[in-house]
Amino acid sequence: MAGPGGRYCLGAPLARIELQAVFTQLVTRLPTLRLADAVEELTMRRDTLTGGLAELPVRW
Repeated sequence: MAGPGGRYCLGAPLARIELQAVFTQLVTRLPTLRLADAVEELTMRRDTLTGGLAELPVRW
């Protein structure tokens, strides 16, 4: 049975480390990687609790 109060995902720190490694490798392997749309055109997801971008179009 869960107690009252906020919850925290124990895997969140690992996920952040993994994403940092992925993005570092992407920049290294694809140095011309750029956003395909203007930042103002990016949309946030509103259908999930954690949010995030709906999509991230890129070019290289």
